[in-house]
Amino acid sequence: MATIPTRSQTPEAPDAALTILIVDDNHDMVDTTAAMLAQLGYSTISAYSARQACDLLDEARIDLVLTDIRMPDVDGFDLLRVLRHRFHSLPIILMSGFSVSDDDIVPSGASILEKPFTVDELQNLVQHKLAQRTRERR
Repeated sequence: MATIPTRSQTPEAPDAALTILIVDDNHDMVDTTAAMLAQLGYSTISAYSARQACDLLDEARIDLVLTDIRMPDVDGFDLLRVLRHRFHSLPIILMSGFSVSDDDIVPSGASILEKPFTVDELQNLVQHKLAQRTRERR
């Protein structure tokens, strides 16, 4: 079941009104990542499968997707392709606890965040992807 927390009330966060969808079949990883993002002033919505993520994207305004690569059924690379087709300008970050090998076909422009990651690493990549989206909209 998806968890839709209330929006953060952190006034000093420049992107406090932005919502990030976290997609990972590991509930602990979703909870940890959501806590990090809340600390940074973002709202989060949680999905535990690619299918659930697609349903949530049809229902809620999402500003960025943070998805695991290795998940059962539909992996993060396939989810990335679907989302790029349906939501052209939606920033997407792929997370992986495994090394991404040369055998993995990484779509061009994909950003990968290696697990485990720090709050600073998460913050830097999220801010980079959101700034990139803002520049592309101009």
